[in-house]
Amino acid sequence: MKFRRALVTVATTAAIAPAALMTAPSAFAASAVPSANADVVPSAASAAHPATTSSASGLCMTGNPKYRPVLRTALTGLPNKIAAGSGWHDFTLTIDNPSQSKFTNIHLFAGVSSTYVGFKAFPTSQVSLQAYFPKIKRWEDVTDTAGHTDGYFGWGWLSGHTHINVPMRINVKKNAPIGKALALGAGFYQDAAHKCTAITAVNHKMQIVAPARHTR
Repeated sequence: MKFRRALVTVATTAAIAPAALMTAPSAFAASAVPSANADVVPSAASAAHPATTSSASGLCMTGNPKYRPVLRTALTGLPNKIAAGSGWHDFTLTIDNPSQSKFTNIHLFAGVSSTYVGFKAFPTSQVSLQAYFPKIKRWEDVTDTAGHTDGYFGWGWLSGHTHINVPMRINVKKNAPIGKALALGAGFYQDAAHKCTAITAVNHKMQIVAPARHTR
């Protein structure tokens, strides 16, 4: 609940992160993400949720509502409208470190919601989300254990003035409901200076539209 309340605050004050990041599993899926200026680095072991790590006393914005994360997040390449049944659409999740500090164990999260307010992940039967890992040359599903299109999918690190680019793609299936959709990308990491867990996140609002009708 502490994480959920914090993300509600983030969404309200910074308009970047819907509250349902906190509905994700308490452990990150074992996976891999691109590291800055390097190939994908596979990880064989899952990592602990950042809120439970010994060096983090809690969420940074809990004790300081004006706190702003050092790392920055962006989603690029997503259209504003996606026709149901139109196949895969590529985009990129970027996490940038504009500072001189090094950040390790940045845990990545992504999802697709059927509402702009709060976060209600689509079932994977309606919308699929994948991340690509060049090192293993494979697309991996981003999903939780209950069959929803959201979840933690990997980790990385950033030296000063570097960034992570994660190739991703979304597939809105023919049976997806027409209406609102929201793509979310985020990273959890430890802010050593403040001794707390920071969240950097961004969302992109879209509309799912009916397939175009072909006329003779």
